[in-house]
Amino acid sequence: TGIALNLLLLYLISKYSRASLGTYKYLLIVFAISDVLLTLVHVCINHQIVSVGTMFACVAYTFVESRHFTAIYCSSFTLAFCLSIFNFLYRFWAVKYPHLVHLFTKKWFIALLAMVAASTFLSWYALCAFGTTGDIDEIGTIVAREEYRRRFGITITDGFQVLDHWRDGQFNFRAALVMLLCDIMIVSCISFAGLFAFLCFYHIHKADKLSVQTRQLQSKLLVTLCAQTAVPIMCVFIPYFAVITLPFFDVDVYFLNVGCTALISLFPTCDAIVIICLTTDYRIGLKSMLMGKRTSVEAIESMNTLSKVS
Repeated sequence: TGIALNLLLLYLISKYSRASLGTYKYLLIVFAISDVLLTLVHVCINHQIVSVGTMFACVAYTFVESRHFTAIYCSSFTLAFCLSIFNFLYRFWAVKYPHLVHLFTKKWFIALLAMVAASTFLSWYALCAFGTTGDIDEIGTIVAREEYRRRFGITITDGFQVLDHWRDGQFNFRAALVMLLCDIMIVSCISFAGLFAFLCFYHIHKADKLSVQTRQLQSKLLVTLCAQTAVPIMCVFIPYFAVITLPFFDVDVYFLNVGCTALISLFPTCDAIVIICLTTDYRIGLKSMLMGKRTSVEAIESMNTLSKVS
């Protein structure tokens, strides 16, 4: 479903994006492509979370049992939030500094954004792969392996990432530090997105040089972006924050473990649904497709103009 809806979104973007969207449609294209890739990653790396007492572990069930595949899976979702922040930056510049928007068409600036996204991915990967434990003969890994076998009926020897906070009355400082760094990164991502969203809303309402139509368009696009950003926050970052942090306090998170995996798998699908439903161009385009009509971009713009006049 996630792959099908995002491919549908790519078609709607290519066919029904009006000229007033400008280069913003290319950001939407990148979003849709990244969601397709995330879905494929989820299919190839069957990721699950298991926790017992104060021990947290995540594991990937793949053709090769390796902790690096688990780290790749956990790190791949940083791409979605980097794109959200880039999207907010685009909206903020479009309202406050429109002369800077053309930078999104410059190769060097695109390369810079790609480097930021890659650095974020590698930082999270390094934290997951080298900050956690998970050796085959460690007690925490053995406990996680038995819990996974009990729940799924499958025995996995390797591929575990473990945060074993307390063992035999001994506090594990390394596990607590990794948990703290993960929580800081999650909170930082949400805070950056929230800051840009606030700045965009503020400057849209304070801008006196924007026409009424431009202000309405910017407001609609920003509402869509906020709803789109809320999807990874609700489906990925908040559940992950909970399942990583609560075991430290010896809180039973069995149902959160199951729910977290389910929400993560829903994320790419919900992302496409939000964009299609909240973007007028794509909503009208999809409706015309379902009704067997051929609605052009010009017709959509005409309908939007008539609606604004009314």
